[in-house]
Amino acid sequence: MINAIPAALLWIVTIWRARSALRRPERRSLWLAFAALALAMTVRPDQVASAVDEYLHVTDLSFLIKHVCGTVAAASVLTFVADMAETRTGIRASKLHKVVPVATVLLLGACFFATPQSHEADDLLTDYADHVTIVAYGVVWTAYLGTALFSATLLCFRWGRRPDSGLVGRGLLLVGTGTAVGLLYAAHRIAALIIRYVDPTLLGARADQTLSSGLLFLALLLILLGSTLPVWPRISARVRAHAQLVSLYPLWRTLTDAVPETRLDSPPARVTDAGDPRRTHDRLYRRTIEIRDAILTLADHAPPQLRDRAFDHAASLGFVGAHADVVAEACWLAAAREERLRGAASSGEPHPPASGGRDLATEIHVLTVLGTAFRSHATQDFLNAYHQETPV
Repeated sequence: MINAIPAALLWIVTIWRARSALRRPERRSLWLAFAALALAMTVRPDQVASAVDEYLHVTDLSFLIKHVCGTVAAASVLTFVADMAETRTGIRASKLHKVVPVATVLLLGACFFATPQSHEADDLLTDYADHVTIVAYGVVWTAYLGTALFSATLLCFRWGRRPDSGLVGRGLLLVGTGTAVGLLYAAHRIAALIIRYVDPTLLGARADQTLSSGLLFLALLLILLGSTLPVWPRISARVRAHAQLVSLYPLWRTLTDAVPETRLDSPPARVTDAGDPRRTHDRLYRRTIEIRDAILTLADHAPPQLRDRAFDHAASLGFVGAHADVVAEACWLAAAREERLRGAASSGEPHPPASGGRDLATEIHVLTVLGTAFRSHATQDFLNAYHQETPV
């Protein structure tokens, strides 16, 4: 489970950022980091690793894949932070941060294939700790990982603490905290490697694995949160807009079914509409327009006598002020909708609705309140009384 959760989160972020990375080159390094980490965490479980090795017919190749992915991820995070620093200062980073990871990957491959491996290892660095090539392999990988994470941590804290950095700065501080935890992970791996080379029985395998997995999980979580923090306001706004879109669906569907000419497109089913994440803000804007157009059309079927009866009904239930106006509007709208569906002629005396917003945000709020009133018992009681008093 401790491997499945970060792997799933990393794949979600990787897929989510893919389109943006294709369109904006400056975001590709961070996307590559997430893709590499997602792949590394996917092959980390023993069952998956064994299946990969068996499929590719190379013993313990999954370990090389994980470590190469870790190297690529560390290099990509360092490139991302260095590019951000370059954007703010104009100082170009050294090309070494691109050359060194390539050399690291080549050395890892050379050490891995130079080691005779007679069996599938539970942990490559511990099961073959008596081979000097694997010791070199572990030192090369953890040394690069530690160096890259240390550099990224310094850069993150340096630029994240700037007073004008805003959410980007807070995100960098979280990323820097994550890379600092990753540095502890690298230090732990180096210490474990050396201890097991000196005395294989000195360090318990279960305690080593638990601590290693915990540090890795915490580092990934902090990096994930920090890198996505700057876009949380947009995500929050999109989620809020989608919730508003869903909440307005009943009122929109009920009113526009009576006035279908106000709809631009055929109405989807409620589940389909709620499950569609595309063009949320555009659809919400269009929905408010269509509801308001339907209300204006139905107002032609609500003469002053009907409006007065609706207001008296609201007042008799104890509603006052603006609340009474909204309940009354919901009542006469329900009755006007029934008249429209029956094919009754309009009154010829259109009136503006009793409520309305000054901008999109207040209009959404007003229509949400109206939708709640439209579905209330007060409106249903008024409609039942209207049916009894009005001949068909």
